[in-house]
Amino acid sequence: MPRYKIADIVFDARPIYKYSASICAKYEYVGDEPSAFSVVMTEDDIAKERALAPEFPDAYLESLALFRKLCDYALENADGIIFHSSAIMVDGKAYLFTAPSGTGKSTHTRLWREMLGDKAVMINDDKPIIRYVDGDFYVYGTPWNGKHRLDTNARAKIDGICAIRQAKENVIEKCSTQEMLITIMNQTIRPTDIGQMDKLLGLIDKMLKTVKLYKLGCNVSKEAAETSYNAMVKGELK
Repeated sequence: MPRYKIADIVFDARPIYKYSASICAKYEYVGDEPSAFSVVMTEDDIAKERALAPEFPDAYLESLALFRKLCDYALENADGIIFHSSAIMVDGKAYLFTAPSGTGKSTHTRLWREMLGDKAVMINDDKPIIRYVDGDFYVYGTPWNGKHRLDTNARAKIDGICAIRQAKENVIEKCSTQEMLITIMNQTIRPTDIGQMDKLLGLIDKMLKTVKLYKLGCNVSKEAAETSYNAMVKGELK
C-alpha cells in the first residue's frame, strides 16, 4: 500500500482510482516513520462526497474523500486545521491570503510571485493544512492545490493572514480578531462532532492571538502586491 507524508503526518492509502495516487505522488514517503493511520477507500466514501457535489467525476470525489479523512485525523490527533487560502512563503515565513472563491486571492499571490521572482514560493494555492506545533502555527503544502495546481511539499511558520476584498484603491489595515474569526470559520472545514468543533475553535483562537492579522482592499495591479508586501513583510503599515 502506498505511503504518504503530508503535513508531517505519515499514512497509508489505497485508492480505487489512479487520480488520487497521481496528485499525491510527490508526497510519497519511503522513510522509517510508522504510519499514523491507514485508509482503504470505498465506494461509500465516494457516495458521501457525491451527495455534496454530484457534478464531479468519481475519481475526483475520491480524492476529496481522502482529503477529508486526512483532515479529520489532523484535527483530532495533530492540532491541524484546513484553511481555504493561498499560502506563499518569503524568506522562510508564510503569508496567507483568504477570500471567497473568485475574489482574487490566487491572483494576488501571483502578483507577489511576479514581483519577487524566485524569492517567493507557493506553499499551496487552495487547501493548505495549518498545524500548531511547539507553540507556533505552520502552514503545509498539500496535493489539493486549486485549479492552478500550485503547491510545494514544504512547511513554513505563519507570519501573517490577510483577508482580501476587491476595491478600486489598494488599502491594507490591521484586522480585528472577531473579523478574522468570521472569515476563518467561513473558509474552513467545520466538523459536525461537538468535541471536534470545540477543538477547532480552540486552535483558531490560539492562531488569532499568535499571528498578525490584516484586511486588504485591492485591485489587480503591481501596486496591490507592493501594498500588502510592504505592510506584511516589511512592517510598513500606515
